[in-house]
Amino acid sequence: MAKKRKRTTMRKVREILRLHYESRLSNQQIADALRISKTSVFNTLERFREAGMIWPIPGDLADTKLEARIYRRETSRKKANILPDFEYIDEEVSRPHMTLELLWNEYAQNNPEGLGRSSFYRHYRKYRKSRSISMKVIHKGGDKVFVDYSGDGLRYYNRETSNWVETEFFVASWGASSYCYAECSESQNGQEWVKSHIRALGYFGCVPNAFVPDNLKSGVTKASFYEPQINALYEKFAQHYDTVILPARVRKPKDKPVVESNILHMQRFIFGRLRNRTFFSLADLNQAVWEVLELYNDRPMQQYKKSRSERFELLDKPYAKPLSTNPFLFTDVKYDVRVAPNYHIEFDKHYYSVPHEIARECVDIYQINNILEIYHKGKHLCRHKKGIPNYRYTTKEEHMPNNHKFVKGWSPAWFIAQAEKTGPALAELVGRVMDNRKHPEQGFRAALGLLGLSKKYREEQVEKAAERALYFGNITCKAMKSILDQGLENESFTEEQPPGTISASSRTDLHENIRGQEYYNH
Repeated sequence: MAKKRKRTTMRKVREILRLHYESRLSNQQIADALRISKTSVFNTLERFREAGMIWPIPGDLADTKLEARIYRRETSRKKANILPDFEYIDEEVSRPHMTLELLWNEYAQNNPEGLGRSSFYRHYRKYRKSRSISMKVIHKGGDKVFVDYSGDGLRYYNRETSNWVETEFFVASWGASSYCYAECSESQNGQEWVKSHIRALGYFGCVPNAFVPDNLKSGVTKASFYEPQINALYEKFAQHYDTVILPARVRKPKDKPVVESNILHMQRFIFGRLRNRTFFSLADLNQAVWEVLELYNDRPMQQYKKSRSERFELLDKPYAKPLSTNPFLFTDVKYDVRVAPNYHIEFDKHYYSVPHEIARECVDIYQINNILEIYHKGKHLCRHKKGIPNYRYTTKEEHMPNNHKFVKGWSPAWFIAQAEKTGPALAELVGRVMDNRKHPEQGFRAALGLLGLSKKYREEQVEKAAERALYFGNITCKAMKSILDQGLENESFTEEQPPGTISASSRTDLHENIRGQEYYNH
């Protein structure tokens, strides 16, 4: 039985509409940019028009409402695909003064029900590839910038640590003019990758129709010929500057010959001139790189007798998009973050609350400097000030369920009852874990970890380890694992109460806000 085709996701639908109405790209260009079929692009736009919607769509329109309005059943349409004689076309196009555009016009006149222009070109490219013919790529002005890291880099000496610091060498090169930007960065992570792109656009003073990166993790989280997954921050960067990301095919250096060639030339030109200089900061190193970069771009190219700077002003800049005056503020972006059963999400080793009604659903997180904006199905939920990455919790009172009763069956009383099946010490330890949190739900993860120890160790071992942890005041899941891994649960310990240890009978006398086990049974 044929496999049922999946619907286009709402995030991709929104991107199709943006590229069509704002970027004015053709259906084929949109399909290539998003790695989907041209038919999917056409159908999405048709559904949008038939739904009576207009662009731009309201900013507060949730994904569920957008999906309900545009996904309607359509009558099937059949179109005869009369394939041309590509062998004849291949012979004709090699003749002087003959173009593929002219051959397409002749074919369309004789076959009005045949292939469309874009499909005609696409099938011809497939025919050429089937014959293993390597076609020269002709880059159009203002169209693409190729980006990559060099395998080698420069370094500077850190006086504070008395160590040499190796850097990554970033290169961006225009397709038509080979005009370049280069800089050194501390690493190849996603944030440094996007920051290098922003500085490159500032240097160029304009924006290409597309960036063509290699399939490195900072730009492409999952390499695929058909549907590569773009890094979320990189994708947001492209949306902000009204451009698209077109990853090169895996292990296909011919997809990006411009940047491959310029990396080699700049390594020789820049690295050679800086080889005897010592730098003491990244800023000083980049300043030197940019000075030599100007010489590289202003040097005449042997093949064209013009410099890259001259060719850029002539070929690329007049046809590129204007550079936005609004800076790109996003520091990090994460899509489809699953909300834990305790209605908290994890972001950079810290937990933040969201309304408890969406527990176990997914949200999108946008970091702008030290502020986190959280969205659910395209609708803004809440914001948090970014906390220190210490695995602690930031919880808003309005996000909590009434009386600390958890909405999906979990509750502090439930966890304690499960722990009592192993023994009173473990139950006491689980209760103490939740007592040490501002809100009991924040201890659910740790409680799950404690209960899960019974799957790896015998219940008698876990109970003895809990007694030891309580005696010494080590009421953490990590401490319990350490006791069990080292076999300390069977070692004897003094019956005298050590300082800081709280017994079950005296615990509620210490502070009015410390809750006993009976609290959770109400």
